[in-house]
Amino acid sequence: MRALNPLILGAFLGAFPMAAAAWDHSIERGLDLYQARDGGVSVALVCDPNSVYGGTSQSGVLLNLVGNVDASLPVTFRFPDGMAVQAELVHGRVGKAEMDAGAWASLLDGFRRNAAMTLEVGDAASRPIELGEPVMFTCV
Repeated sequence: MRALNPLILGAFLGAFPMAAAAWDHSIERGLDLYQARDGGVSVALVCDPNSVYGGTSQSGVLLNLVGNVDASLPVTFRFPDGMAVQAELVHGRVGKAEMDAGAWASLLDGFRRNAAMTLEVGDAASRPIELGEPVMFTCV
């Protein structure tokens, strides 16, 4: 009978929906770090609202694509509300300082208003990403 206990527990837990993806927040070296994970993809939003590191903003989006944290290629963030933001991923990072101010603002708006997005990276197939409940990030 003991061998059945893990099976029963697994069946019981499987009957309940898993918690939706959610943004985790932490502070790392004076920067706000928000992270959402869905499957093998991690999206991290790094915010430097107080210019802790001087005049150049360190704010940006970090992508971990199924273990590849150093990808460099075009990326498009598509949100369910119809907004799409194109950027250049450089060593796994899309930086505010390297983007047009309007594109950065649109990207933040997309994250603040949507619980999901579709990520298009280079020539790879697009991938839907559940981000969880939108958050009012400290990024500016």
